[in-house]
Amino acid sequence: MTMQRLHWTLTAVMLLAGTSLAQTTVPYISSLNPSSVTAGSGGFYLTVMGGNFQSGAYVSWNNAPLQTNFQSSGQLLAIVTQNLTATAGTAFISVTNPGGSPSSYASFSIAAPPVSILATSLPSGMVGTAYAASLVATGGNPPYTWTATGSLPPGLTLNANGTINGTPTASGSYTVSVRVADSQSGAATRSFPLTITGLTITTASSLSPGTASQPYSQTLGVTGGTPPYNWTASPGIPPGLAINSSTGVVAGTPTTAGSFSFAVQVADSKGQIATQNFTVTINPPPLTITTVPPLFNGTVGTPYLQTFSASGGTKPYVWSISSGNAGGLTLDPNSGALQGTPQTAGTFTFTVQVADSTGRRVSSSFSVTVTPPSLTIVTGASLPPGTVGMNYSQSFSVVGGTQPYAWSLSSGSVPGLTFDANQVVLAGTPTAPGTFTFSLQARDAGGLSATRSFSVTINPATLAITTGTQLSDSVLGAPYSYQMSASGGVAPYTWSANGLPDGLAIDPNSGIIGGTVGAAGAFSFAVRVIDSARSSATNQFRINVNLPPVPTISISGLPSTSGPAQQFGLQISLASPFPAPLSGQAILTFSPDVGGGDGTIQFSTGGTTANFTIAAGSTAATSAAPLAVQTGTVAGTINITLRLQAGGLDVTTTPAPAILAHVDQAAPVIQSVEVSRSANSLSIRITGFSTAREVTQAAFTFSAVPGQTLQVSQITIPVDTLFGSWYQDPANNAYGSQFILTQPFAIQGDSSAVLPQTVTLTNRKGTTTYSIGQ
Repeated sequence: MTMQRLHWTLTAVMLLAGTSLAQTTVPYISSLNPSSVTAGSGGFYLTVMGGNFQSGAYVSWNNAPLQTNFQSSGQLLAIVTQNLTATAGTAFISVTNPGGSPSSYASFSIAAPPVSILATSLPSGMVGTAYAASLVATGGNPPYTWTATGSLPPGLTLNANGTINGTPTASGSYTVSVRVADSQSGAATRSFPLTITGLTITTASSLSPGTASQPYSQTLGVTGGTPPYNWTASPGIPPGLAINSSTGVVAGTPTTAGSFSFAVQVADSKGQIATQNFTVTINPPPLTITTVPPLFNGTVGTPYLQTFSASGGTKPYVWSISSGNAGGLTLDPNSGALQGTPQTAGTFTFTVQVADSTGRRVSSSFSVTVTPPSLTIVTGASLPPGTVGMNYSQSFSVVGGTQPYAWSLSSGSVPGLTFDANQVVLAGTPTAPGTFTFSLQARDAGGLSATRSFSVTINPATLAITTGTQLSDSVLGAPYSYQMSASGGVAPYTWSANGLPDGLAIDPNSGIIGGTVGAAGAFSFAVRVIDSARSSATNQFRINVNLPPVPTISISGLPSTSGPAQQFGLQISLASPFPAPLSGQAILTFSPDVGGGDGTIQFSTGGTTANFTIAAGSTAATSAAPLAVQTGTVAGTINITLRLQAGGLDVTTTPAPAILAHVDQAAPVIQSVEVSRSANSLSIRITGFSTAREVTQAAFTFSAVPGQTLQVSQITIPVDTLFGSWYQDPANNAYGSQFILTQPFAIQGDSSAVLPQTVTLTNRKGTTTYSIGQ
C-alpha cells in the first residue's frame, strides 16, 4: 500500500565536547509591501522588512510556509499564490529562522472587490402574463439593496432584493435603469432594454350568418404576439361548427338553427392570450319531405302504419293529404302517420303536404299498394345457434290472416328444448350437440294456415380449465404433483404448458403437473387444453416454490484476540448440504477503542465486503480469491457478519452469522529506523504504529567514534502534542495508527563522529526500544 504520511520535524542541538551552543535571535517584522490587495486580484511578490533574518529564513502565510528568497538580514521576498487571496479577509504573516521560533504576526488585508451588477439583459414580457426576473450583483459587502432610478413598464415593480415582478399592462419597448448599493455605501448602476409584447383578435364580434345543414366558413384575424398561434372556442359554438386550432377558421356544417354566443381564445408561442366574444345566427334549412317512395305495401284487413318525415323549416309541422285517394287510410296532421285498416285491394295515388310554423309548404306525390289477405310465418328458417348446458329461447311470428292464431309443432324436435304453443317460444336447456330440424304450423281464425321448417345448431359446452389459478406450494428439491381439470368441449383432452419451473412438466393425457422443482421463487406459467374438436382454452397459473430451511452456517479462522498488522484466513461452511446454490457476502465493520476508523482494516481483496458462493450439495464456501482479513494498526473490535441469498431470496438467519476479534492497545511498535547525515547534522527517520493512537515521548541515545566524546549522549523529546495532532486529523484515518517521525539533530562538529545507538518510544501502555545498526 502506498500512503502519504505527515513527516514531523523536531530540531535538537547536539554538541561535541569542547563546543558551545549556538545563540538564536528571534526575527521581527517591521513592515509589509504591499500590505493589502483586493480579493481575486491574483498572485504577487510580498516584501517583508524587519530584522534578525537569517539565511534559510522563510515567510509563513497563516502558518503555511511560502516560497521565500533571502535578500538580507532585514528583508525577505516571498511568493503569494492567487488562491491565497481569493476571499476577502485578514492574513497573518510571520518569519521563521532555520531551527528557530517564528516572529510575531503582521496583519495583511484582503479587501473585497467593488460592487458591480452581473446581469446584461432582461427577458421580454407579455401583456397580461405574470413576469419575474432577478438581478444579481457581486463584490462589495453584502447584503445589497436595489432601487429603480427610472420608471418601469406599467404593472412591474423592482423589489429591494433585486427581483422585478408583476403583470405587464401595456406593450412597448422600455429602458429599465437600476442602482444597487452594498452595506458599506458602495454602489453600481446599469440600464437594461425590456420589451413587452401584446396580442389582439381583430375580427368583429358579430360573425356572418349561416344556414343549418349547409357548409359554413369564417376566418378570424389576430395581430401582435409571436406566431404560431393556437385557437380554441368555448362550448357555446353552434353545433356542427369547430375552430381550426392552427388557422383560426370557424368551419363545418351547422346542425341547429338559432342565435349563438361563444368566446374564442388565441394564444401565441410565448403563452400570451387574447379572448373575444362572438355571436352568429344560424338560419333554419329549407323545408323538405324526407320520406321517399315506394311506401310499404298494405294487406286487406291488416292494420297499416307509415310515418312521413320532414326536415328544415321551423317546427312544429302540420301534415295533410292535399289531393288523391289513400285507399281508406288517413294522415295524422301532427305526427304525419298514414294509418288505418285497408278494406280494398289496389294501388292508390295521393299527394302529401307539410307546412311549418312560418306557413311555408311543400308537397310530394306517393302511392300505396294494398294486397289481398294471406298468412305467412316470417321467422327465418335458420335459427340462432345454442350451446349445451346454456338456456336457449327463440320466439316465432306470423303476419297476415285473421287473429287469433293457433300454433303447433308438426314434426321434429331438439333435445332439451320444448315448444310452447301459447307463448310461441322454443325454449329450454340443450342437452346434446348437433344440428336439428323441426316444422311449425300456424292457423288463423279464418282457416288459413302456414307451415315452415326450421333448423338449429347446438354447439358443445364451452371448453374451460376449471383449476384455480394459484396451485399449491412446492418445496425446492422435493417431488411435486398437481392434477389440472377442465370441462366442456368434446373429450378426450390434450394438455400442454409453457413457462413451468425447471424440473416440472405436464402429462399431455392426464393433465398432471409433476416432477422435482429445481429452482425456488414465484413462477407464472400458461396451461392450454385442446379437445377432440380442436377447440382450446388457455389460462395463466401461479406456483410458489419455497426454499427448505438453510442449515447452520459457521465462520472461523479469526482469533478472538488478534495482533495488529496481521492477516488471517477465513473459512465459511454449512452444517449440511443445501439443494440450491448459495451466494453470500462477508461484511467487515470496525469499532475503534480510540479515535476514528482504520482504513487499513479490510479484506485481503480490498474493501470491507467480500463475496463467496456455496455450490448446491456442497458445504464449503469458495471465492474468486482466498478470503482473508487484515487487522490494521488500531485497537478496537473487528466484526465480520454474513448475508446469504438463494434463488434471488435473502435467506440470512436471525441473528446473522458473525465472528468478532479484538486488537488490544499496546506500546508503540517501531518497524524500521533510518539514519541520514550531512556535514553538520544527522536525521533519524522512524517508521511504526501505535494501536493506542498515542506516543508521548521519543528518547535517543548516542555514542562517539573512538577518540571523540559527546557532551550529550541521550536526548528525550516530548511528542504527545505532535502525535495528538496527527491522530486527531480525520484525513489520517486511512493509515490507521501508522506514522513516520523524522527527527533532525544539529551537530557542532563532524556529524560522522556521532553514532546513534537506540530509539525508544513511549505511551501509557508501555515502552519500545529499537537498536540502530551502524
